[in-house]
Amino acid sequence: MNRWRNLNKSELIAAALLFALGAAIMSRAWEWPYLAEDGPGPGFFPLWTGIAITVLSAGVAFFHVYAVFKQQPVERTSWDGAARVLSGWAGLAVSIALLKPAGFVVSFLLLVLFLVIFIFRRRFITALAVGLGSCAGFWLLFAKVLNLQLPVGPWGF
Repeated sequence: MNRWRNLNKSELIAAALLFALGAAIMSRAWEWPYLAEDGPGPGFFPLWTGIAITVLSAGVAFFHVYAVFKQQPVERTSWDGAARVLSGWAGLAVSIALLKPAGFVVSFLLLVLFLVIFIFRRRFITALAVGLGSCAGFWLLFAKVLNLQLPVGPWGF
């Protein structure tokens, strides 16, 4: 019996794409200062994010191949779950595209509404409460505590 027939190629493709993304993030982060005089520099968090993505995606690939090699049962991809994940990524991409024209608060609120309503399948009132609370929390943390300027839309917020 050919044990590699049980290999879930979609898992390996996803792991390879995430590994490439992590490597790209790390290579870009090396161009920025790792430390500044008052703490972490602009390259600190992207570098560690890239390292985490590459290590975890390599782990997914390794353990998947290991399970096939040991002839353990391999879980197949749930396409319903995959569609939900891909739509979440699409929502994030739209939110990023809206960041400059609409501002952080509006784009983040729309992202949270989309995720809570369509991905987590909750009611609109719940999504609105989570969205407004999240926006207020992020605004307080970044704009007030850390004194960072968030992108502002045409409405002034």
